[in-house]
Amino acid sequence: MHQSDHYATRLDAAKSGALWTEEPVPSDEQPVDVRSRPSILGWWWELLSLAFSIGCLISIVAILFTYQDRPQTDWHGGFLSITGTIAIFSTAANLTTGLAIGACLSQYKWLHFRKSPHKLTDLDLIEEAGRGPLGSLILLVKQPFGLATIGAVVVMLSAMFDVFVQQTVTFEPRDVASNNGTARLGLAHVYDSGATPGALGTFHARPSMLDLSMLGAVFRGMFNLGSPAVFDCPTSKCEWNGTYYSLGFASTCADVTEATLRLHPNASAVWNGTASKLSDQVHRILTTPGGVRLAAPVIPTQMQTFVSVNATNLMSNNAISGKMPMPPDIVRIGVFRAQVDSVNFEVFPENMTIFECDISLAAYRYSNLVSSGQNLTIGKHELIRLDPGVLSADGQKPSGSKHVTFSQSGLPLLSVSASDIAGLQLLFTSTRFSGRMYEGLGPTYYPEPQGTGDAFRSGDVAQTMRAMVDSMTDQLRATYNVTAVGASIHSVVFIEVDWAWITLPLAVQIITVAFMIIIIIKSVRTPGLPLWKSSTVAALTYDVRFREDEDDVGRLGTGIRSTKELEALAESWTARLELPERK
Repeated sequence: MHQSDHYATRLDAAKSGALWTEEPVPSDEQPVDVRSRPSILGWWWELLSLAFSIGCLISIVAILFTYQDRPQTDWHGGFLSITGTIAIFSTAANLTTGLAIGACLSQYKWLHFRKSPHKLTDLDLIEEAGRGPLGSLILLVKQPFGLATIGAVVVMLSAMFDVFVQQTVTFEPRDVASNNGTARLGLAHVYDSGATPGALGTFHARPSMLDLSMLGAVFRGMFNLGSPAVFDCPTSKCEWNGTYYSLGFASTCADVTEATLRLHPNASAVWNGTASKLSDQVHRILTTPGGVRLAAPVIPTQMQTFVSVNATNLMSNNAISGKMPMPPDIVRIGVFRAQVDSVNFEVFPENMTIFECDISLAAYRYSNLVSSGQNLTIGKHELIRLDPGVLSADGQKPSGSKHVTFSQSGLPLLSVSASDIAGLQLLFTSTRFSGRMYEGLGPTYYPEPQGTGDAFRSGDVAQTMRAMVDSMTDQLRATYNVTAVGASIHSVVFIEVDWAWITLPLAVQIITVAFMIIIIIKSVRTPGLPLWKSSTVAALTYDVRFREDEDDVGRLGTGIRSTKELEALAESWTARLELPERK
């Protein structure tokens, strides 16, 4: 009897209601081997799905490995972002993994009943476990057993598959340096405003040629009015990581009150009004140890001096080019300050302070500079005192122009115009800077210039001087006669990968492969068991019969022996659902 005739016989038996038989229907020519084992080829769809799922996970890993620690702009995925692309691969991998797991669990239920008797509710438990996390959870809670437990765990872990994959990618803005030459730091190795010397010597300035920008810097610093920009940064942040040198100014201040009073043993008598002559009280002059003359007249009950500022030059106007070393000191400034007695207008030594401050040329060493917006932060700021320099004529300047050159080991060559030094000396010794401030009737009797006395009425004299020289240094650097090129910092979003999150998807894949291999091997080694998997039609062909000698254990069986018979049966039969009548 041919195979087709055998199927016809089986279908006739099915139509007559004899789906379950003890023995297979015989075949004359090609008998059907009911003990034959299903081929692994019956799993081709599940194997293809699992291979596709593994390929998707490999693609995810390849993308992450390729773009790890790279700018987000390096991704060229068209309208899809890197996270969108990974999400697509993740969803595809999860769905196809679920297909394979579901098929394996469905096939396992037949293996489960083939091995030993079980309650029929296990059919539903195992089948529902392959359809989603809820069914798997119910299986684990109600009746965890055998390989179905492994499958249920994989199904539940698969619910977090996409979440874990998406957590592997994060985006972090990082600072990226661009050395395109647009970040500039102002430095100065030369101070030469173009001023020409006056007629009275090397360090004599023509008032009409004074450097107004430097004069303005003096007052800006003393009155805390800000400084010019000494850097140019095209972005919100720039860095200069080298070591840079610049010419500048420095101040050194000391409290010389006691030393000055020792030079004037009768000072107490003069200030408290017991001096023999009124003229001694009015024209009182104090000379500091450094030679600065400070006028501080006092007339008890009428007026007193509470601030007096004066300066003296430190560079010789008679210096000869190349004949003598030129110290970097420019001027020495004296500051007298006393507490105001608005009742008796008396000044006592214990209520006065006298300072001497030397203003000099200096060099500065800067390193680790960072700009943020309009602010410049200097990581290391070191003052370098200059050794004496050399005065020489400048052949490229008009006749009589000279400059002081400082050639010091470890520093670049620094040069300062003698005319600009003279201009600063003229400023500090003039009434624009030096002067006195009186309390009482003094302004009426002695209408003298106050100079910069307001800057010293209160506060720290040394701090005021430091602010002044810092402003002068910044003004010098703002000329950009030497430029240090730094790096412009751009905020770039980078792709970061946290590989720890990939462990769960990887574990799901590995367990799925192992679970599927076990199910395939058990199915192949079970004779006569077709690959029904989750076939509903196959389940309809089974019925349960009981024997008295089997202790109420039913026999679950069918007369359909292969998937081909099942397919033929499904194609040839038609059915209609009938519901029991209500009583």
